[in-house]
Amino acid sequence: LKFGSKEGAISYPTESTSVIPQRSVAVQRRNTSELLQRSIAVTAMATPPAGAASPVALGERQPLLSPDQKLGATPTSLLDDEWDSTHYDITKMTSWAVFGMVTGCAWDNYSLWRCTGCAILLSCTVAVIIVFIPHSSLVAPEKVEKMGTFLNVFVGLLLGFFLSSSMNRWYRCVSAFLELLDAVRSMQMQMTALGVTQERTNMLSRYGLLSAWLLHLSLNMEANEGIPDESEEAHGSSAKTKRLWQSLEAKRPGLVLPKEKELLMQHDESYALLWTWVASLIGRMAQNGEIPPMPSPTYGRILNIVQQAYGSIRDVRALHLIKAPFIYVHTLAILVHVNNILNAVGFGLVLGIALLQVVGKETVYTRSSWANVCCSLFMQFCFSMVAPLLYLALLEVSVCVAQPFTYQDAKIPAFKFLKGLEEDLKNAAAMGDDPPHWDKPCFKTK
Repeated sequence: LKFGSKEGAISYPTESTSVIPQRSVAVQRRNTSELLQRSIAVTAMATPPAGAASPVALGERQPLLSPDQKLGATPTSLLDDEWDSTHYDITKMTSWAVFGMVTGCAWDNYSLWRCTGCAILLSCTVAVIIVFIPHSSLVAPEKVEKMGTFLNVFVGLLLGFFLSSSMNRWYRCVSAFLELLDAVRSMQMQMTALGVTQERTNMLSRYGLLSAWLLHLSLNMEANEGIPDESEEAHGSSAKTKRLWQSLEAKRPGLVLPKEKELLMQHDESYALLWTWVASLIGRMAQNGEIPPMPSPTYGRILNIVQQAYGSIRDVRALHLIKAPFIYVHTLAILVHVNNILNAVGFGLVLGIALLQVVGKETVYTRSSWANVCCSLFMQFCFSMVAPLLYLALLEVSVCVAQPFTYQDAKIPAFKFLKGLEEDLKNAAAMGDDPPHWDKPCFKTK
């Protein structure tokens, strides 16, 4: 990305242009010694040897992406393929047009209709058995109707609690992910206010953007298709890590330099460790005089942004990995399916009795007319088949919403958020690089 150019182009660092001023050999050695004491990995990237150029010490002036690979052109296919569960017309929810909204709804689910089909099959089987059982006319329909309805209220109450907790979990996960993106924006704003060089600002923004992309892809690793799964390990990186970086190169190339990629691939949670580099670079900039020194409040505020980003990553990972206790979800699912089975059996009994009345084999219920039998059959169908179907749909919705990075129907539109982040960084950099009536700020004295 080339943040801050007047043309609004996006670029990232290459290994061809240096932006670090020429210093004496003694100053370079002193800085190298200080960096080695802080972080060996960061020193290997950030401190160039004498007479040589280091990838991180280079400028971020030339784009890593070709013009046809920029964000506005490349990810359109990804944007079309990704289902956005938050993009809909909420005004249609109050009208009967809601019945025509099928894509992404709870009814567009194979497992839901499979369970419903099994319930119908069970009801028909029970009805056929009732027809051939002797003395089945002794069964009272009003008693049969009560058999499958005693669990309905209890199951509905438990599903309401589970759905409420799942929605709270979904909102917390979205908020934590957006806090990470806001931290990247806040870091760029701080650097713009302090008049930090464009190359340093772009590097910090690129690390933050890379962290957000790696987090998004790692949480959606199960959905990443087209990437071969390898069991062997090479260069200290696991197969899952290699698949993560292959997915990054396929969906958002040009965010990382080869040397950076080599170091990051040695760790599984590289998206969180990237903020260690950001913190180290902030400290180096404070020692170089590019930003206020470490004892200043401004330096503490900048580090608070780093801590906010790292904390949001931990929150997202915790909400994704830590699910509701198995004993709770399993018991709730058993209650829902048992309620469905009991209601299906109850409806089968009433249906069998009604069939006896139709064929005229028995006078099933002498106190009721044929109209009362049909009414009883319809009411039993509503209570025993429609209500369990709604409970199954609520269970499906609760499970989907509880895992916002796993199920497609309730997935967080992270790609849209990341695209918005890149656009905001590009626009903010362009505005900060060309103020209308004043000169750009500069903290470091020349």
